[in-house]
Amino acid sequence: TMAGQQQSSNNPWIACFLDGESIFETRFLLYSIFFILVSLVGEWCHRSYHAAIKANPTSPPDTRSFKSLIASRPTVIAATIHSVATSIVAVGILWLYYNNQNESSDNNNSSPWIYQGTTNLLYVWQRVGLPISLSYFVTDCYFYCLPRKDLIIFVHHCIMCFCHYPVSHYSGAILCGAGDIEWVTWLSIVGYTSELSTAMMNYRWYLINTLEENWIGFGIVNCIVVVSWAGRVVMFTYLLVVEIFPRMQMYVEQKQMFTFGVMVFGHAGIGLLSLYWCMVMCKGGLKSLFVFKKKRPKVLNPQQGFSFADEVAGKSNDENGASAPKHLNIIEEEAEAYKDGTIFSEGQEQSRQSKKLQ
Repeated sequence: TMAGQQQSSNNPWIACFLDGESIFETRFLLYSIFFILVSLVGEWCHRSYHAAIKANPTSPPDTRSFKSLIASRPTVIAATIHSVATSIVAVGILWLYYNNQNESSDNNNSSPWIYQGTTNLLYVWQRVGLPISLSYFVTDCYFYCLPRKDLIIFVHHCIMCFCHYPVSHYSGAILCGAGDIEWVTWLSIVGYTSELSTAMMNYRWYLINTLEENWIGFGIVNCIVVVSWAGRVVMFTYLLVVEIFPRMQMYVEQKQMFTFGVMVFGHAGIGLLSLYWCMVMCKGGLKSLFVFKKKRPKVLNPQQGFSFADEVAGKSNDENGASAPKHLNIIEEEAEAYKDGTIFSEGQEQSRQSKKLQ
């Protein structure tokens, strides 16, 4: 049983690796292969789209077609699969857990983590949810973060991998939880319910790039996205204040203060990033949330791609009557690009990088 196992190290990360019997690593590799294949499909769309433009520049493909959308953001398929899959697994486990908790309230010998007496929900998260997620984060670093030099997303992925990996096996989880494996696994699962907001944001990106006119559903989706990201801030603040900080003495007794520090840093870091995204989305005011403004169709090309950032800078100059400082324009463009999803476009990234070097 779990209680009878012994840790080979007092370091959660080392203990998880040495005692995990390669269960997590095997599943991690399998899911990594899947996400690599999905990302390669996105890269193929990107290359074939630009090849079609080069072959027939006077009659380019429809910029609002599905293939064109994938070409503009090759990693969106993998990102959407990850956010939907992990949020479904997390929410499903929590629903079963709390349902079991209510049914077994009169039976002290029954654990709410055991579904129908056979399925251990902790194992489901350790062997399905976490391998799916961490394999995506690693492959996304290779296909998106490093090529595009997106430091913010790279830091997010590193925090997630470093903080959640020890939870993938009993030996690491019991050290991370200062002796309470069920609590620390619950903490990991609850944190991943925030991926629901990422799935909604990707749908919002799809609407921005395909709608031809204003639609009431766009305003509804926008509001759901903003509320969900604000909910992330509230959730991570709650987890820190109510769940993590009160357990500090347990970590002191178990001599796991570094682990406690990593836990605090991880939740605070993701919470602050969530606050940043939420502020960016609300930057344009209520009107920008409820009213869709059609984007002027533009032809993608390997050198430029979307010219949204240039349009923002030009509009700002026209309205103000003078050019803003260059570094402020770059910050403004990056914030707007995150808000509209155009930061994922190759041309936009090349444009921002070239401006930073000027």
